[in-house]
Amino acid sequence: MSKTFSRWSYPCRFLVLAWFSLLMPLGSAQAQAPSVSLEEWMPGAFDQPTYVTNDGDERLIVVEQPGIVWVVADANAPDAGARVFLDLTDRVGSDGSEQGLLSIAFPPEGWAANVVFVSYTDQNGDSVVSRFDVAGDGMSAEPTSEQVVLTQDQPYPNHNGGLITFGPDGMLYIGFGDGGSQGDPNGNAQNLTTWLGKILRINVDPAGFGEEAGYVVPVDNPFVGNPDVAPEIWMYGLRNPWRFAFDPEGTMIAVADVGQSQIEEVTILPLADAPGANLGWNIMEGSTCYAVEDCDPSGLILPSIEYTHDVGGCSITGGYFIDGAYVYGDYCSGLVWLATPDGDGGWSAGEPIDTGLSISSFGLGGDGTVYLTDLASGSVYRVVVD
Repeated sequence: MSKTFSRWSYPCRFLVLAWFSLLMPLGSAQAQAPSVSLEEWMPGAFDQPTYVTNDGDERLIVVEQPGIVWVVADANAPDAGARVFLDLTDRVGSDGSEQGLLSIAFPPEGWAANVVFVSYTDQNGDSVVSRFDVAGDGMSAEPTSEQVVLTQDQPYPNHNGGLITFGPDGMLYIGFGDGGSQGDPNGNAQNLTTWLGKILRINVDPAGFGEEAGYVVPVDNPFVGNPDVAPEIWMYGLRNPWRFAFDPEGTMIAVADVGQSQIEEVTILPLADAPGANLGWNIMEGSTCYAVEDCDPSGLILPSIEYTHDVGGCSITGGYFIDGAYVYGDYCSGLVWLATPDGDGGWSAGEPIDTGLSISSFGLGGDGTVYLTDLASGSVYRVVVD
């Protein structure tokens, strides 16, 4: 299965305020278990929201699949409404359920240029990462200022990935799916000459290499110097890393990879172990051999958390670290889990809450608040952990 977006997947929507207790880390059975809830933030305000993020202050940015980006001037005052930040409907192609405007990323502090980066599929269905100039007041970006950073041909309309985000090192990280169809028919995820089925790491700060250059490859990328590998590749063996996230301390990464027909997975790694990591697709689906019954998992990084379609849905939506835990959900079932360290270096997820939502994304506010977007209703929620 792939991540399938449809505005009418769940025609009846309502706010669910739910709490659940988690399995406790080893050795702390007497401690109070954390719990999670959703708070309605902007109900029904957007058209197919696919992402929410911040630009470093109190503003919140919401991305819509058809091609419009909105800005809310103060995340703590959503009743004031939103205004258009960037309109790319003239160049975004969103005919396929996984195509469209997929994410946006603001550079870290210290950049000389006031710019923003955007990831979308164009009207041919191919992936584009571009840079746009932002107005001095930070409330809009100029559509005509587009400078294309890179493009990726997409052989099928699904498994585009689409997340771009700046890491704690100031580099831009880009997630691409395996190119689509089912089962990775072209073998892209294990092919180190293509960007498909990978997370890339590039330097897009124009300081030092000129305004006209789209990017440069960091010299410490894991495959730099190997002529048989695309140097932009940072991690590989991925099916569709729709969402991934770094922890607030910049020490870990969580990659949520959408499964094929049986297993959804999250891999949480120390950041030091991530460069060059092979997450196993399409040798493995989760921790199970995929293509052949008796496969060789040596050298592969197996997931920290997984669930089967029998119990959890069909398309994982990766989340964020919050208060030492990791929150994530499933687009098809609307379930939301909270995972905590288990005391042995692993992660344990408690019983999920059933939100009834089409969870298209999680996102982060400038104050560390985690948000959740519901594709079907157009609503945005705050995620609260107590």
